[in-house]
Amino acid sequence: MRLFQTRSFLDLKAILLKLISDIYVVSAALFKVMIPTIILVKIAEIMGLVSWLTILLAPALKLIGLPAEMALGLTTTILTNPYAGLLVFAATPDIADLSVAQTTIIASFMLFTHNLILEAVISQKAGLRILTTVTLRLCAGFLFCALLHWFFTIFGLFSQAAMLNLPQMAVNPTIVQWCIDQSWGLLFIQLVIILLIVGLEILRRLGIDKLIHRVINPFLLFLKIGEQASTIIVVGFTLGLAYGGGLLVRNVKQGIVPAKSAAGALVLINLFHSVFEDTAVLMLLGPSLLIILCVRAAFVFVFAWVVIGCINRLNDEFFNKLIFNSAIIPKEN
Repeated sequence: MRLFQTRSFLDLKAILLKLISDIYVVSAALFKVMIPTIILVKIAEIMGLVSWLTILLAPALKLIGLPAEMALGLTTTILTNPYAGLLVFAATPDIADLSVAQTTIIASFMLFTHNLILEAVISQKAGLRILTTVTLRLCAGFLFCALLHWFFTIFGLFSQAAMLNLPQMAVNPTIVQWCIDQSWGLLFIQLVIILLIVGLEILRRLGIDKLIHRVINPFLLFLKIGEQASTIIVVGFTLGLAYGGGLLVRNVKQGIVPAKSAAGALVLINLFHSVFEDTAVLMLLGPSLLIILCVRAAFVFVFAWVVIGCINRLNDEFFNKLIFNSAIIPKEN
């Protein structure tokens, strides 16, 4: 009995130490990006660059039903991560006036395009060219959001005010007040990170990854993505592109995953990854969960089916020139 209690205590201690380590690693990595980004955004605002960005992106945002003032938050998300984007949105005037339809469109666009530059570089190392990745995700994001805007407008859906759960920040604050607001915002993000990492660990221990593998395997067979890449896709879906892409880098270099299967896997992972963490974070904007999770998943499947079908029809010369970074493929002796 005492031996059993000792083992249970050691297991609990190991889990707690792992959680603390994960929280530290994730928080440190995010804050290294977020804090400089917040400062740069404030400098850009003081210099009047935000106004120019708003004017420049206004026509594109109008196509997806968003006010031009959302440009800075979306641009921040594209260049960094959803957490930094949320802090920018929290400080955006009139953010509380958005409808559920608009926050659903914002959340959807952020899910498609967040951290785009870094994740495009990771995809390049795994085989998918940077320009292909950027084009793929931006086109998918704009198309999905434009369709949502059209559908919501035609049927008058989600017109009620969104229930945002973002930290409150002053309008036109002094520098001192701005520093206080941002500090509270970072503390809020830290709390979100802790809750998410604990929640993800619980899901992993419940075997959610195995359940996802069973659910998506028939779809992967339909998309003609080989069995070698299916486990990696599950990792990408649950843990994120960095993990899934990292596994693909190793397996493609070892010749385990064929080039076109790797390209198909990367198309899917880029369009739909880190589903639990990213979706949970963006629920802070008050969007429709059904739309940003289930409807987006259906759209991704159809969009990926078209893209992967086109990739599989390319001859090797065009495939290596336009889509795949053939330099990572092992050379035959």
